[in-house]
Amino acid sequence: MIHIIYGAKGSGKTKRIIDKCNDDALNSKGLVVFLSDTDRYICDLKPQVRFANVKEFEIETERGLLGFIRGMIAGNGDIKTIYIDGANSIAEMPIENMKEFYDKLDKIAEKNDIEFYLTVSLNKEDFPEFLKKYIEN
Repeated sequence: MIHIIYGAKGSGKTKRIIDKCNDDALNSKGLVVFLSDTDRYICDLKPQVRFANVKEFEIETERGLLGFIRGMIAGNGDIKTIYIDGANSIAEMPIENMKEFYDKLDKIAEKNDIEFYLTVSLNKEDFPEFLKKYIEN
């Protein structure tokens, strides 16, 4: 399942996703992964979290990000939760053009029994229709 943590830029989305990730890392029966395009938050995450700065792997498209995620899952069947801070920033694509990405991510989640949490820098009323079903309250 996919969950969206949303809000305007500077509204505290990253802090919320880090807090949720840290809580899961302490309570999860599987591996918790945090993906970002910066090392800025690495010290805020618990040591139990597997952190990856995707820019170090030259991930710059939605297809590249999906491939990276699939590779991580293929290499480690213990992954239960993946947090992605700013998927559209990583993919260098406007969120409204990412329907295919979210459709494929949803299939990955279902097939592998993995929860995904993603941040989106939008207010609720500005969400594209395809994203509304993932809104985290």
